[in-house]
Amino acid sequence: MSTKPTSSTPRQIVWSDLDKTKYYFWGCTVFLGIRLCVYPTNLIKTRLQVQRGTTVYRGSFDAFIKVFKAEGIMGFYRGFPIFALGVIFGQVYITTYEYAKHHCDHLNEFMQGLIPGAVASVAGQSLSVPADVITQRLQLLGMLRPKEIPAERNHPELLRKPPPASRDHTLLGVCRRIMVKDGLSGFYRGYFVSLLSNVPTSGIWWATYNCLLSRSGAYVAPDSHGHHKLPVQAVSGVLSGTISAVLTNPLDIIRTRIQVGGSRSIVYVTRKLWREEGAKLFGKGLSARALSMSTNSFLIVLGYETVKRLSCYSDSLDRNNLQ
Repeated sequence: MSTKPTSSTPRQIVWSDLDKTKYYFWGCTVFLGIRLCVYPTNLIKTRLQVQRGTTVYRGSFDAFIKVFKAEGIMGFYRGFPIFALGVIFGQVYITTYEYAKHHCDHLNEFMQGLIPGAVASVAGQSLSVPADVITQRLQLLGMLRPKEIPAERNHPELLRKPPPASRDHTLLGVCRRIMVKDGLSGFYRGYFVSLLSNVPTSGIWWATYNCLLSRSGAYVAPDSHGHHKLPVQAVSGVLSGTISAVLTNPLDIIRTRIQVGGSRSIVYVTRKLWREEGAKLFGKGLSARALSMSTNSFLIVLGYETVKRLSCYSDSLDRNNLQ
């Protein structure tokens, strides 16, 4: 049997091609490793977005250096156990996406990404927002408060070691403070603004990804099974992550500010940010977010498309070879 497809147009592996048992096993394993790799940039992004002006960190590189000197390697993984639960939420997200996409196959490639991506984000956020709220609080534990900031940028206090963990600096302590201050609704702080940020981000990402793959098919031949080649998918993922990060960065800043504390009013937080930052609001933490999303997208696409290849029914591959 020939291993080369007769069609020159690459196709994506779809939901009906997958052995679901293999898919969920490989999906959880691969994406846990990916989250381990991308978490440090996520932590830096959160700290840059929460600080006022440049009171603690002057930028992404400065933040990496100061966190490493003050907190060590483990400082980059504050709150990671809760963040790791996102592997489960991610399976809900991607299952919703693939199912919705299956029912949108009559639409063009842009809408096949935009609508399922938005729907999947709503499903995923309903589970992941509580984990995000807790994770972000844990990420900020090693960060100095504004009143503790010394006048000199290079003051040794900026590089001080964090104090030994107390009950308030543990997972249970953070959860207890949220419950005391806001009750159960505190774990859903910023839920609707999270939808406002992540739904368009997800929709734009998938729409861009689908369009880039579609356009690349005219210039790059498919692999031996008739699918898009993995390097093409990886590059498309990086570009999609960068584009969606740039377009939705202000919404992500508002979401982060609401989730870590303060007012829950989108209008109030937006006005306050504009007074504090002005036009800089659009670029605040953008380099860290773009780095985080592009890196995340690169690894996720490699992982996701590899998982789909590992999970394909053998007869699905045979059918593609015969096409």
